[in-house]
Amino acid sequence: MLKRVFASRIFLVMETCYLLVFPLILLQFKPDWIHLRLSVLIASLIYVCSIIYTQRITAKQLGLKPDDWCGSLKTILPPTVFSLLLTFVVFNWFHDRFTIPLLIEEVKTPSVFLSVLIHILVSAPLQEFIYRGYLISRLELISPKPIFLKLYTAIFFILIHTPFNNWLLTLSCLILGWWWAGHFLKFRNIFALMLSHALIGSIYLILISLG
Repeated sequence: MLKRVFASRIFLVMETCYLLVFPLILLQFKPDWIHLRLSVLIASLIYVCSIIYTQRITAKQLGLKPDDWCGSLKTILPPTVFSLLLTFVVFNWFHDRFTIPLLIEEVKTPSVFLSVLIHILVSAPLQEFIYRGYLISRLELISPKPIFLKLYTAIFFILIHTPFNNWLLTLSCLILGWWWAGHFLKFRNIFALMLSHALIGSIYLILISLG
């Protein structure tokens, strides 16, 4: 019975409203709450874990037990290094357009080191687990089509970053969201995505902190 409910498109719409649409609407009235997004992410994890348990989504489906570590890392590291270099170049070319004052304030409070550490150990892993590992596994209950899975998760990833009001960040999220989803579908390795996300996000946080 529960399997049928979670496999319905109606429930997916309701779930998307709960995890995405409602928080975005709330931010329109309480913009300062964007600073609490990590807490919201952790709160979402409680819901996500309940669905994983009730739907018997396995560790392998979530990417927690990958089969091909070498192939996954060999595939993801070159594009990740390229993304790091591209981030550095684009940041220097379009410094004003790629800088987000809100993030600068956050990164420097209380310190750049702590902010980067939190991103590496908490934020990036949580985002990948929820927006790739869980969401793709959950969407597969509705359709196994790769285009649907990559497009849905990429759009989801874009929208959670729209409150920053930065078109370059939005474009980056589209490209990265599509790429990471494709890699996950091929290798089912969430740890490789966490590493890639942590590295790319960290270099950006460091760059904006340096001005």
